[in-house]
Amino acid sequence: MRLEQIYSVPPTVISQDQRESYYELGYLILPDSIGEEWLNPLRSAVDDLIELTRSMTESTRRVDLEPDHASENPRVRRIAYLDEYDPIFWQLSSESVIADIAADLLGPNLRFRELMINFKWADGGAAVQWHQDIAFYPHTHAGTLQFLLMMDGATQDQGPLQLISGSHKGEIFAHYDNQGNWTGAISAEDLKRADMDNIVTATGPPGILSVHHSRTIHGSSTNKSSAGRPAFVLTYSAADAVPYTAPAYPSVHYRELIRGVDPGVAHHEDMIVPMPPDWSDSYTSIFEHQEHTELSYAES
Repeated sequence: MRLEQIYSVPPTVISQDQRESYYELGYLILPDSIGEEWLNPLRSAVDDLIELTRSMTESTRRVDLEPDHASENPRVRRIAYLDEYDPIFWQLSSESVIADIAADLLGPNLRFRELMINFKWADGGAAVQWHQDIAFYPHTHAGTLQFLLMMDGATQDQGPLQLISGSHKGEIFAHYDNQGNWTGAISAEDLKRADMDNIVTATGPPGILSVHHSRTIHGSSTNKSSAGRPAFVLTYSAADAVPYTAPAYPSVHYRELIRGVDPGVAHHEDMIVPMPPDWSDSYTSIFEHQEHTELSYAES
């Protein structure tokens, strides 16, 4: 949908001011959005998943392990396809206020894309280099967005999400190195064209929720604290945003319509998007791609 069409439908959860702020700045930070009635069963389900990884010795398409992962000290970077593991995860994606906020921002016709959890373990949990989500999954228009739900909150020393305010209005960068290898990160040279003075940090208590535009530049540094910082990552698309590429995580719910009706059309936006590799056969996580680059996260 075009922005004027989205604005023509009154929001159900957020305010119109918040909706306009999202499109002006490229993000929203929403403290206390998810309460303990959700967080407690989510924690229990995540604990069960961590137990299952103790027997693993190498990463798979579903589970990405840190290099020092061990049975007695499990260190998982990402678990994908969460919507297939436990009913609570699909309920979070389709029945919680998160999907309603997504519909307020993208329009009433909404599709689910993916749900995963990223772990930043204590004392060195992996950084995420500056990147734009649209570079990983280009669509016919930029009407996709991503939520981060900080299950246990996030402090400044835990490597919280950082976003460059207003960057969604700028260039969509190639996430390749000079030799044409996919890195999953914006190069240091290209970052010189981004406004690094406009960095915003998303910190807050358990249940804090952030949402950012698919073109917004974002990343996070390593976790320097003694406590882990797990974050659920939920991605949605407007129903008329059609992907150009195969999904990295084609779960059973991929592109399921969870709000509104199928518009039966594809809306196209005039933009230049460098295409990513074909993820049809092999993808683990952004961590696996970025760990082979020489880039370092630029601390603010």
